Amino acid sequence: MKKMTCRQMGGMCDEVIVAHTPDEMMEKGMDHLKVAHPDMAKSVEAMPATDPLMVEWFETFQEEWDKTPEEE
Repeated sequence: MKKMTCRQMGGMCDEVIVAHTPDEMMEKGMDHLKVAHPDMAKSVEAMPATDPLMVEWFETFQEEWDKTPEEE
């Protein structure tokens, strides 16, 4: 299990999100965005995965995920 903040994932706050896999973390992060930052969520949802900003975000997210320590 890993813990990351919304801010670590490119968001705007320090809400802690807990997940076991990168995919689960992204899903929970998006759920959080929809509730806490709906305008940002709409922008993210409107962007295709191939958009250079999304590609850059994913690379940065993966780096953050990799360096975040596992917790029990």
